Amino acid sequence: MEIINELEKKLRIKRAVISPEMYHKEFRVGRKDLKSARKSYSDGNYKWAIIQSYYSIFHAVRALLYKSGFREESHTALKFAFKALYVEKKIISIETYNTLERGMNLREMADYKESYSQAGADLLIKAVETALLEIEKELF
Repeated sequence: MEIINELEKKLRIKRAVISPEMYHKEFRVGRKDLKSARKSYSDGNYKWAIIQSYYSIFHAVRALLYKSGFREESHTALKFAFKALYVEKKIISIETYNTLERGMNLREMADYKESYSQAGADLLIKAVETALLEIEKELF
């Protein structure tokens, strides 16, 4: 939990009282983004499929942070807090963490460098689908 204390000191995450309704809503946003990613993929828009897939897992992981009573101030803070609160405690698998990290990297490449592929989009969508099933079990 040292990383949590450090993130709090640096104001990268903040404690917050968040209702179950709020973190359930956040997870639903992730589900909608995954549906949008599938549609973009089927339309051949692989860049947006990657971006939407990343935001799908981002919102699902954010829902977990909300459930734990935290709000993040950055995507990186979310990643570190998620790892400390859920992955290192073996509540959520390292594969789900790796999907978040892979999604971050693929989104940045697609968004900022215009570098993406059909294969990357396909793999990310499938990994996010699996990750969301695992996160959903922890949330509900």
